[in-house]
Amino acid sequence: MKITRYGEPCPLCCTPLLLDVLQVRSAQSDFPTAERVTGRRCPNCQASRPEQWTEAMQSRYDDA
Repeated sequence: MKITRYGEPCPLCCTPLLLDVLQVRSAQSDFPTAERVTGRRCPNCQASRPEQWTEAMQSRYDDA
């Protein structure tokens, strides 16, 4: 199941990042058995400063 939650502050504007999280659930449990962050977004910086956004994400998280 995919969910979105808030994460660490954006390195460019300090707004909390939106994290796209993939949760793996088991049929035997109501709780997630594993979680993986599949993406990070900042609505302000990603659109207004795409080059700086990409550079900051690559240097901090080794992805874009």
